Amino acid sequence: MLVSESVGRPQVLIEVARELSLTLSHFKSAEALSQLLEGRWRRFVFLGEDDIDENVVGELERVPDRDLVGLIVRADPEALRSSDRAALVERLVGFINVEWLRDDYDVDALSQAARKSRRRMLKLGKGELERAMLNREFFLQYQPKVERTDGTEWRTREAEALIRWRHPEHGLLGPLEFLPEAEAFELVGPISELVLFEAAAQLVRWREQGLDLNSCINLSSSQLSDPELPKSYEKIVERHGLDCGCFTFEVTEQDVANSEAPHLKVLNGLRERGFRISLDDFGVATSSLGTFEQLPFDEIKIHSAAIARARANPVAMQVLAAVTGLAHNLGVTVCAEGVEDEETFEFLKTIECDKMQGFYISEAVMPDIIRRVYRPKTNSVEDVA
Repeated sequence: MLVSESVGRPQVLIEVARELSLTLSHFKSAEALSQLLEGRWRRFVFLGEDDIDENVVGELERVPDRDLVGLIVRADPEALRSSDRAALVERLVGFINVEWLRDDYDVDALSQAARKSRRRMLKLGKGELERAMLNREFFLQYQPKVERTDGTEWRTREAEALIRWRHPEHGLLGPLEFLPEAEAFELVGPISELVLFEAAAQLVRWREQGLDLNSCINLSSSQLSDPELPKSYEKIVERHGLDCGCFTFEVTEQDVANSEAPHLKVLNGLRERGFRISLDDFGVATSSLGTFEQLPFDEIKIHSAAIARARANPVAMQVLAAVTGLAHNLGVTVCAEGVEDEETFEFLKTIECDKMQGFYISEAVMPDIIRRVYRPKTNSVEDVA
């Protein structure tokens, strides 16, 4: 990502670059940008409002392959249209791949803009995804979770399986760069089975090495309409000699907002076979609380944005603490995602959060790294981080 010095070097930029496996390069002038734009390779250009001038826009227009450039601009295009830079704004709007951010953008806004931009650049086809499965270009990384024990110790007992694509041309791609296309081409089912199969095989390998870990796997909304899913997943797990209770499937809150929806039969079918279900991206919204006790979940996973609000607002903190208490009363565990620093870790301990996950604990890593750092009896936060 090529970032103008006018944007600065905010922490959100570093977090998104790390999340998307991007390398940051900063430039101070149009001439420096011109040098960085040389060659045929995909890149993002992040501009601030001060960069909307003839020199910078002119350099961008001289790029021979504009479809290889994703442009992210921190400015209000409507406000600029009423200024003396209106013509420059119209030239930027004419770019194939441009996203606009407000001045008060956060991690989610920047990440969403970058992901939209990258998807436009990739232009993946169905054949490409099918070949990736045949050529074993997909692989899994694992992000550990730590869990509160009866004492003060936190132990690693499970890890979330996260699919990655080692693309022969585009390099390392995260799931949001190709799963939307997989959804459109109806390939999510086979890819998800691949993830479960590989995760089960990895659990077996870990057990042979003395590591007693469980696995968490994401399910998409399209899979929840398949009535055969619970039975087929049970067969995959049994084929590896494992118990279904070794796996937790995570579904997002927006996919199950209606407690009367037919896909809840699939969730109940998974639970009846012993699988655990986690409600991912739980945002402590009114809709969440209204159907909380009716939904078939064993765990809720608090979205990082809700945690940030709670840290900044005493009322939001009390709401989050109340939700945690409600979950415990219903026999539901509470996991916090996006734990980035010690302060957040200590805060979540005060509201009796059961599990935590995030870069403070560990980033997503290859399975052999987990094998090296895991300690079945003494595995603390420091052991995994």
